[in-house]
Amino acid sequence: MKKFLLSMIAVGFVLTGCNSNTNNKTDDSGNSSASIAKVEVKDGLNVPFTADSIEMKITEVSSSESVNEAEKPKQLITFSVEYKNIGTQDKGMGAIDFQLVTDKKDKTYNVTEEMEAFGGVLKPEESATGKLYYLIGTGEKPTKLEYAPTDKTLKTWDLQ
Repeated sequence: MKKFLLSMIAVGFVLTGCNSNTNNKTDDSGNSSASIAKVEVKDGLNVPFTADSIEMKITEVSSSESVNEAEKPKQLITFSVEYKNIGTQDKGMGAIDFQLVTDKKDKTYNVTEEMEAFGGVLKPEESATGKLYYLIGTGEKPTKLEYAPTDKTLKTWDLQ
């Protein structure tokens, strides 16, 4: 059942597309649908950052309308990440190391469990890519993406 729901969410994501514009639609009855935040990295995309012998960069950001398992409207914020082990030992890296902060009283979100997350061990000089998926409330605006593999935040990307 859970795989079916995840498949349906993935299909819904593909059908709605990756829209990065702010939308505030009004239907024929005059009811306004939820606003989708336009999200961009202030420092720009493809700017490398290195922590603990892992070089990473955000290569793409998108936002779209989605629903969660409870069928409630949400915003789906997606980040594409490229990362490489530039050290001499195996290193672990995963989506769980990132958190999204929004403007709603600095609310913090972990990656959603409703979408596939990346993670694993990289051998020296091995590279990989992955996506970070966050389902946030309608009307919320992402303000920061944080990389915190431990209790300490090592990198913060400011969003606009």
